[in-house]
Amino acid sequence: MQPTDHPRRPILMLHGRTWSSVPVYHLLGKTNTHTDPNVTTHRSLMESLYAAGLQPYAMDFRGFGGTPKDSTNTVIPNRCVMDTEAVLTFISEKHHASKELFDHHQPALMGWSQGALVAQLFAQKSPLMISKLILYGSIYDPLVRYPRAPLFVNGTTDGHGDEDEDRHKNTFNAAIEDFTVEGSIPPDAAIEFAEAALLADPRKAQWNNLCQFNNCDPARVHVPTLVVAGDQDPYAPLRVQSELFSSLGRGADRTWSIIADADHAVHLLDSGSERFLNIVKSFVENGKKGESLDG
Repeated sequence: MQPTDHPRRPILMLHGRTWSSVPVYHLLGKTNTHTDPNVTTHRSLMESLYAAGLQPYAMDFRGFGGTPKDSTNTVIPNRCVMDTEAVLTFISEKHHASKELFDHHQPALMGWSQGALVAQLFAQKSPLMISKLILYGSIYDPLVRYPRAPLFVNGTTDGHGDEDEDRHKNTFNAAIEDFTVEGSIPPDAAIEFAEAALLADPRKAQWNNLCQFNNCDPARVHVPTLVVAGDQDPYAPLRVQSELFSSLGRGADRTWSIIADADHAVHLLDSGSERFLNIVKSFVENGKKGESLDG
């Protein structure tokens, strides 16, 4: 890693319900054959954040990508929060140990889609471990309450044989269903994402105990928070984003950004990726009372 003109501020990114961090945040695509160094073909948010002067990190929840499942064979929200804490501890120790390359501030935490609920739970539990919180395309909805699992089941599945096996496979159509705004992403790029997503996550991770997300309460978030989403995001409608933003706890900076002509995966779109990058970089690097990189 090469030194920069200023220490890099760290940011940890959490993926969503279905796809792991490599296809979501590090989609490299085809090799860049352009001679112009300013022309890139990748759609890697990791690369873009690094080029912008931040130090990005991403993690997978258990059972996603190359990360093994635990003994439950399921993904549990509170376990995701605990694993996020472990990764943030590692990042904080790394950055405090090498201040020449890294910024001394605590990491920022960004969660996308269902990962935003994990990030919010973490911010409610351990606010002193992060400097900023970014709720990106959050599916938080105060009107949604996840039911508890039944106490008693007979251990059988709903499907039989091949039908049950197929039910747990991810599909190409599921991988491209987030792209809904015409002209926002070229077909080739959408296909590249689908192929990378299916390679990383051929089977659906099985979430369990979603009722733990019922503990998400914006009023208990007391860290500087950015709420950001596309204006045509079907999973994060403006009505709900408004409720989320206005209910955040008092006493900390908060910003709400709406990106036009974009849906759920803003950071992958031609129509929104650059604006998304600039919004996130500005929010992470700046704070109240003129705080800057040297603050």
